[in-house]
Amino acid sequence: MARGRPKATIVTASDAPAAKGTDRRRAAVVVKSRPQRRLTQAELDAFLEKAADLLRGGVDHSEFRGYVFALLFYKRISDVYLENIAALEQELGDPELARDPRMHDFVVPDDCIWDRIARTTERELGTALNDAMRAIERANEPKFDGILANSTVDFNAQDRLPRAKLVQIINHFGSLPLGHASVPDDLFGNAYEYLIRNFASKAGKSSGEFYTPKEVAFLMSEIVEPQPGNHICDWAAGSGGLLLQCRNYVERHYGKQQAERLFFYMQESNPSTANISRINMFLHGLRSFNQAPATDSLRVPYFREGHTRRLRQFDRVVMNPPFSLDSWGYDDFAGGDPFDRLSFGMPPRDNGDYAWVQQVVKSLKPTGRAIVVMSQGVLFRGQPEQTEEEDGRRQKADAEYLIREGLIKADLIESVIVLPSKLFYGNNVPGCLVVLNKHKAPQHKNKILLIWASRHFQNANPQNLLRRVDCMRILVPWRAFGDLERCRILMPEHEQKLIADIERERDAALEEIENAYAPLLAALHAIRNEISEREAFNEHEAPEGKDEKRSFREAKKANADRIKDLKRELKPLEKLEAEAEGKRAAARQLAERELLLAREITAELLNVCSDSRSHGCVRASGWKCNGRWSCSPIFRKRVTATPSWAFSHGSIRMSRSGRNSSLAIGI
Repeated sequence: MARGRPKATIVTASDAPAAKGTDRRRAAVVVKSRPQRRLTQAELDAFLEKAADLLRGGVDHSEFRGYVFALLFYKRISDVYLENIAALEQELGDPELARDPRMHDFVVPDDCIWDRIARTTERELGTALNDAMRAIERANEPKFDGILANSTVDFNAQDRLPRAKLVQIINHFGSLPLGHASVPDDLFGNAYEYLIRNFASKAGKSSGEFYTPKEVAFLMSEIVEPQPGNHICDWAAGSGGLLLQCRNYVERHYGKQQAERLFFYMQESNPSTANISRINMFLHGLRSFNQAPATDSLRVPYFREGHTRRLRQFDRVVMNPPFSLDSWGYDDFAGGDPFDRLSFGMPPRDNGDYAWVQQVVKSLKPTGRAIVVMSQGVLFRGQPEQTEEEDGRRQKADAEYLIREGLIKADLIESVIVLPSKLFYGNNVPGCLVVLNKHKAPQHKNKILLIWASRHFQNANPQNLLRRVDCMRILVPWRAFGDLERCRILMPEHEQKLIADIERERDAALEEIENAYAPLLAALHAIRNEISEREAFNEHEAPEGKDEKRSFREAKKANADRIKDLKRELKPLEKLEAEAEGKRAAARQLAERELLLAREITAELLNVCSDSRSHGCVRASGWKCNGRWSCSPIFRKRVTATPSWAFSHGSIRMSRSGRNSSLAIGI
């Protein structure tokens, strides 16, 4: 239970008098509790983190997470449903009408309510949960089809989820109400993503399959700039975080109402992960989205034009596919791709990176833009054609080189952003963002912006993190497209926006604390005043008359007893008051640290912009090293590069490794 919350007092049969005709040996539980206050985001995060901590003891996180997410969703909808019924009964004065399914977005059958199932005996608990999940799905067809009852979640499968762990997680989730009164939608959605991140940090190699760090997802949404009314696809959806960040972008820039005008399409091959993403969408309040069956996006792309083999085209595509997938389907397409995606060439048998890239290109509208997370190998793997004079032997260009060459000649790549290492859970392969654009602005045509952003991040365990200022280091040169003078002009605007965001989050945190604690602390002022008045009464001198003295002593004794009662009430409230003030102070201190860092970094970046030595080292019409052109011919078109402000004075250098020429922007 979150620290500072009212605690329940449990009175068992041994403490309470037995009811007439009952057996004292049977457990009779009476629960006394004070009113629950609203949870803050930090408290809810900590509550869900404890659920993940219950895994200690050798349970496989990748097996366990599906159960935790299903149970959490079940508890949420059960509490919200009962809350909605109570509100409707009060409003309509008709209990039967309040339970009419047409009055609700979803229903939970009476015999499937969480509290009833949670009271099932340990032996029957698994069966009761399975039956309840299936009944809820049937009652809400087709909305919840497969989301609770599916092949990956069987509460009787004790080899995957030991019964003791199941009982622990049931008791944990049952310890707090999770309805809207305690946890609003936005808080719960954020906490669900926090739990996804927590599992990703513990799940090892499998975690990269379903989670993209929130900071990277934010950065991707700011670069791809989705617009109201856009159709947006993620062919490797994972937990759905990239699509949700696109929604957040539209809400930030155009308002909440416009964010409802987005159309989402998601395909994920892992059934358990597909369920997680679906729950994620529901918990964030999305009423409508298009989710494909859990099938392989490369082998069986689901979103097509009618019943044809032509891929459906989208305004935006955002994606973080598995890096360097070795079983991507080479043999399936050796005789040709029926979906006509591999127009730039057949990727190698053991690496599907460029299969994903070509699928994205094929599924973009003529005016579309995409951003894809890739391993940095896509930038340099592959070798050009070599003559005998150049290399001592004659050899042909290989597949990845030719595909990359084709993409660049087609002017589809708008930018490449090299990211810090260890950003992605379960994968320490350095990553990059590849921005594709079929409709470049005239000033961007025949140019590729390269941003080397690998040096600035926050060291953390197990993965590194991008901070707000690190995102700003990338977004400013992106929006200026490498023009340092333009960057200098943009910096004050971005600084003010960053400061405003920090202050808004600080104010939101303070408001959240106030909303959580104020109802319980409302009586504090009155209690203190009454204590003060009663203590002042005790200072009065006794009257002279005998009867008056007796009355005074009785009043004084009653007054003392009342003071004791008031002080007993005051003590826990003062603890809550101190706790609330501590949280306010922590929120203010965090904001101050972030504001100080934002101002320091802005000053540093303005110095870089103003330094004339920076201009000569970040713009070139080719790449030069030691007085001679040494880059691969496919990069000899005009390229604009920026060191992402990460260094005092960036420099461009070239390096060779064997016969493969690679491009590096030095830091």
